[in-house]
Amino acid sequence: MSTATVARTDFRSIRRSYAVVGVVVSFAALSALVFLGSSEVHPHPVRTTFGLSALVAWALPLLLAPLAYLAVAGDRERGTITYHLGLPNSRAAYFRGKYVTRAAVGGITTALGVALAFAVALATYEHAPDPGRFLALAALSTAFALAMVGVFVAVSASVATRSRAMIGVIGAYFVLSAFWVGPLPVLNLGTALDAVAALPGVSVSEPARTLIGSLSPAGAYFNLLPEFVWTDAPGEYAALQQFAGRPDYLGYEPWFNAVVLAAWVVGAPLVGYLRFRSAELG
Repeated sequence: MSTATVARTDFRSIRRSYAVVGVVVSFAALSALVFLGSSEVHPHPVRTTFGLSALVAWALPLLLAPLAYLAVAGDRERGTITYHLGLPNSRAAYFRGKYVTRAAVGGITTALGVALAFAVALATYEHAPDPGRFLALAALSTAFALAMVGVFVAVSASVATRSRAMIGVIGAYFVLSAFWVGPLPVLNLGTALDAVAALPGVSVSEPARTLIGSLSPAGAYFNLLPEFVWTDAPGEYAALQQFAGRPDYLGYEPWFNAVVLAAWVVGAPLVGYLRFRSAELG
């Protein structure tokens, strides 16, 4: 069985699920509401992309998690994995097919949400939205979504039960997004670095903090946005101007963050496959 056959079979299965429709509709509706709710406050749509990027980083992974955590673990717990992997099927084709369907849903959901946000901005804002900014936002947001889907499917392929997959996926979301760059006042990367540095009585330099902060998908995503979406934003928006004139640290370099994000997009499913390839399916 080829990857395409596995993907088609899997897609026919998940498309009947209300969860897929719910994910797509929910994110599209939230994206539209973010722009509708700010059209009377900010005349330039670029300011509202700041809120949309937060929605992508903190809400989108939670919407995609229910679709991804059962990708492989669900079949293993039900025992149907042995049927799917009967000859001539290979583990590689099976895993790729499962990943492709989830990645497709994640990519379509993200692109549709940003496209709807652009349409709302075009219809309701005083200043017309810049298509280039929104294309860049869509590309970066889709890459982030693919990275998180890859992580979730990798977790699903590494465990044998639904419960473990669910715990692993929620844990991965919390660490790589909410904890790494999230708004939590205490449970965040900065606090953790301070606590670790306090043990030997040292301090973490700003370049080191920046570098560590860029190593998660969410960290790289937020570091790339000022370079491709918020550059030359209107000066009255302090929330965007705070990113102007950033120090020349490696962690802020666009090429470095692009490499980090690409590494997560490619590396996470690769690690998941390697784990799945050697797993005892019993």
